[in-house]
Amino acid sequence: MVSKLNLGLTGNSCRLILFSIILISARCEDEKPFASQNLTLVLPISVQPANALISKGDTLWISANISDSLYEYHSKKKYKLANFNFGQTSLVIRKLVDINKLFGDQPGAGSAFIIFVEKGSITFQGDTFVDYNFFYNQITKSYQLKIALVPQEIGIFCIASLSPKDLNYQGILDLGRSNEGATIIPVYEDLFFPVNNGENNFDRFKQHCRDNSASVPNDYRGIYYIQKGSFTFEVK
Repeated sequence: MVSKLNLGLTGNSCRLILFSIILISARCEDEKPFASQNLTLVLPISVQPANALISKGDTLWISANISDSLYEYHSKKKYKLANFNFGQTSLVIRKLVDINKLFGDQPGAGSAFIIFVEKGSITFQGDTFVDYNFFYNQITKSYQLKIALVPQEIGIFCIASLSPKDLNYQGILDLGRSNEGATIIPVYEDLFFPVNNGENNFDRFKQHCRDNSASVPNDYRGIYYIQKGSFTFEVK
């Protein structure tokens, strides 16, 4: 007992120390550990016309109209995320010239198109990457995008959306607590941009580009980026 220790403490001091120990113990009981949850949100993209052949000078429209209740790949749940800045999301534009090369090794082809935006914004335009932002519609509570590509040369081309390196959901998404009572911290993993519900001419892609998206077991990110998130077309 504290009272039996020869520390030269008064009764009031002993009571103060004991009260402090009880208070600290109570706080420790109230504090819960943290748990993390990886989030990969899915933002569907439409590309029209959806056929694999367009003429030089025609317009290829890339658009989106996505509810801000966003579907999450792992949990299969929807999370409300209103008016969020998705950062440096990029449209990748490449010309498929060598069937033995991977998509990332094919030459950039941004200069082969006149590019303008009707909804959303473009923050950077290079020969391979075009950075864009969604427009958030406060009335419909949706993320919207409408970008036009007008081809100026013939060839086989492929486009895909590349997610930003990092996003911060903390303080924005509340995932509640785990079954053990731990506060769940949302951790950005990736964004998926599936095109046309899978109608993206992927068979045409494999005729002109080396595909390794299915070579790594359980590589769902590679599969979504190439197999589901790309769009291949020919300009004549």
